[in-house]
Amino acid sequence: MDKIIIYSAVNTKIKVMEREFLEPVDYVNLLRMRSIPDAVHYLKENLYYKKILEEINPDTVSRRDIEDILKRSMIDNIDKLIHYFHNDYRKFVRSLYMKYEIEDLKTLARAIFNREKPQEIETPLYFLGKYSQIEADILFNAGTIRDLIYSLEGSEFYEFLIPLVDGRRENLFRLEMALDTSYFNIVQSRKYKIFPKDRELLKKWEGLVADLYNLQWIYRGKKFYRLLPEELLNYTISFGDKLNYQDRQRMCYARNLEELYQMTLDSPYGFLFKKEEIYTDIFMERRINRFIYYRLKELSRQEPLSIIQIIEYIWLYELEVKDIVAIIEGLRYGLPSEETRKFLVKVI
Repeated sequence: MDKIIIYSAVNTKIKVMEREFLEPVDYVNLLRMRSIPDAVHYLKENLYYKKILEEINPDTVSRRDIEDILKRSMIDNIDKLIHYFHNDYRKFVRSLYMKYEIEDLKTLARAIFNREKPQEIETPLYFLGKYSQIEADILFNAGTIRDLIYSLEGSEFYEFLIPLVDGRRENLFRLEMALDTSYFNIVQSRKYKIFPKDRELLKKWEGLVADLYNLQWIYRGKKFYRLLPEELLNYTISFGDKLNYQDRQRMCYARNLEELYQMTLDSPYGFLFKKEEIYTDIFMERRINRFIYYRLKELSRQEPLSIIQIIEYIWLYELEVKDIVAIIEGLRYGLPSEETRKFLVKVI
């Protein structure tokens, strides 16, 4: 099917769906709320959120209930957009959203590692099985990281995870890195059957995301897991937009976080990190997400008839969900509005 026909139709749908995003004034008003019920009552005054929250009682709803509903709405919206594509293109677009299933797999893996029961997990795992075609119940029965890997046999993730079953001590970081590597490899393997211009844009976009992920992974690997430099380097994504192999190698072999910070300053992404925030992981993630937010909006303006449009919509909707959950979480713990604002992506 002709590219213009495909993207004219999907862009029209996206424009309609974008009208459902919260406005800046909505963020201001939500931050002024004094309780979770107040925030939910406010959301239900919004035409879109009224529709997806209609079955809940604002006075008894929990943070987990809200996140569960918002995640389900994400899946519904992704499916609405995938509907516009066919054959290899549909298969490719579906692969872009494996990242959400991977995030749920990471959450489940952390719970297993910490010996928590599936029903005790606070974050809803609504994407499990959506793209891997694995029954979620099988995954929930896993008692160890090794069991979890075996339960994924038959999925596209399996070949990337099975090398981890090597008799060594279970390592959560290795699993998370392997899952993220699987995502990029799956996307890369499917991009060759899409329009050349989309392949070019995707190479730029995925390279940028790979750079940001690599920076965050190297930091986490050093801070939390104390991995050997060579192992850390082995798990970085092997392509990027601005950071080449030598850049990643230098960062992996940094002697400490202070030296890594100095190297980051010398990279094209130095502006993403503030020295006073280098030990505060949530702020690092927020700055990365905020950079992605503005970069996507820029790419979308530059390339109106391209794969970037659907990527932009889903990422922006994901970030709005994250912001709503952050506001609800702030109310749950009684944080001042200015403190909660520090965790938000779409509002400065």
